[in-house]
Parts: sequence; C-alpha cells; structure tokens
Amino acid sequence: MKKIFITILLFPLFFSSKACDVCGCGTGNFNPFMFPHLSKNFINFNYQHVHYKTHFLENGEQISNEEYYNTFSLAGQYSPVHNLQLMAVVPFQVNRQTGPEGDKSLDGFGDIVFLANYKLIDQIAGKEKNMLRQTLVAGGGIKFATGEYHFDENNLSHVGNSNFQAGTGSTDYLLNAYYSLRYRKIGFTTGLSYKMNTENKDGYKFGNRFVNVTQVKYVKDIKSVSIIPSIGVMFEKMQQDELEGVTVDRNRTGGYNTQLLMGADINTAKWAIGVTYSTSIKQNLSAGQIVAKPGLNIHLSYSF
Repeated sequence: MKKIFITILLFPLFFSSKACDVCGCGTGNFNPFMFPHLSKNFINFNYQHVHYKTHFLENGEQISNEEYYNTFSLAGQYSPVHNLQLMAVVPFQVNRQTGPEGDKSLDGFGDIVFLANYKLIDQIAGKEKNMLRQTLVAGGGIKFATGEYHFDENNLSHVGNSNFQAGTGSTDYLLNAYYSLRYRKIGFTTGLSYKMNTENKDGYKFGNRFVNVTQVKYVKDIKSVSIIPSIGVMFEKMQQDELEGVTVDRNRTGGYNTQLLMGADINTAKWAIGVTYSTSIKQNLSAGQIVAKPGLNIHLSYSF
C-alpha cells in the first residue's frame, strides 16, 4: 500500500495543460508532474480547468474578456525494461471566451506528447519496511504538432490572440526531472521541467517555459487505503513569444506565475484518485494584462 504513495500525480498543476503557452499553459499540453514514480505501468485520465481574465487595449479602448480552458487528457505508461518508463499523453481541449464581442469557443484534440524517463535512484532504507524511501526520475520527450493551429487575426469569429488554439503548430522538446523523499508518514517532492519551443509554419514561436513544483505530503494509511493531503508551490516562468524572429510586444506575452497548491489523493493498490486546487499568490503575465484565476485538477489512474 505504501509503495503507491505517489503512484501518479497529474498535477497541477495542474496542470496538464492550461490556457496558452504565453501564460505557461494550454496549447503546450505538457504536465511536468505526470510521472508514475513508483509505478511501472499505468493508465490515467486527467481533467484540468483554468480561468484567465484578460485586459487588452484595442484602438485606444480597453477590452476585457474571461477565458476558460478545460483539458481532458488520457495518458499511459509502459516500462519495457528495468527503470525505463515510456509515456504518451493525448489531450482534448475545450476553450471558451466571454466578453463584449460575444461568446467564442474552440474544441479539438491537442498536441500529443511522448516522454522517456529513467529511474536513476530508487532506494529504501531503515529498519522498518519503507521507513525511508527516495526516488529520482529524469528524462525528456517531444510534443508533436497534432493539434490544430489556425489563427487569422482578421477573422472576427476567431479569438484575437494566437494562444486560443488546440495546439501550437510546432514540434517542441521537453526536459524533466522529479525527486521524492519519504520518511515514515511525511513526503517531500520536487519537480523541474523545461519546454523548448520551435517556430510553427506561420512563423510564430511560443516562448520557452520553465516550471518548478515543490510539495509536502502526509500519508495516512487506513487498512488497504492511503489518504494523502498535500500542500505546495508551483513557479512558472515563460519567455516572450517571437513572430518571424522578432520578439512580440511584452504586453502580449511572457511573464511568471507563482501558485499555491492544495490537494488530496486517495490510493489503493491499483487505483488512485486525486484533486488539486491552485491559486496564484504572485504573478505578472503579459505585463499584468493577463490575470490567472484559481484552477482545478482532477485525476484518476489505474496501475498494473
């Protein structure tokens, strides 16, 4: 039972995808916490909801919109050899915008991600079984341009930015690392990810993205069930976008967001279900013209 203390976290954070690469989210469809850690094989369903309020000047007039991004992801991992973990993630995006110009929407499959991770450390120590355990996983992968990217700023039926898309239109590269340490009932986890974006066919390049998440967990075992509340912090840093090699206006792209995470998981030997609530504690997205509102992540996984 205790072996699955972090069986699978489709985190935040959250975190499989959010709204747009400019905000460190949505069209990237990459979840840096999607690591099975102690589970060789699994199937996972993840739901991610994020909400942004945007303020932009258009012809001297300030336009405010509410944007909602819902991502449904199906992920699977298979370990063909000892310590090697191969993972695939297929997202489906449901985007909505409300504002003075009316409601707009976009639905569709997003960019598929393939990851290969290697378990560098998996140690158990102490007189009691699982008294002290640490795990280190690292690897990388590719995000393919499978999601639709079709932005026409002259089409009034489209949302007026290049981020409101199912995909980025580019093939991007991912690096990640995850470390966990557990002593008795207390667990500590930290994860890093870096996403290197390339230019798409329209000459647009979303800014590279760095993410760090750190959490503290408490494990309460009740017979064959583990209840795991957690609290943590996630920091996202997004570089500015580029259009045909020229940096896009800083008021439209780039920035950072620091979020407080609060969640809980319920695990059995095979199943894990969890929810994470996120809220920003300090942010500066697109020079303050994009404001991240509270988000929610729900995941369900089966290990085999």
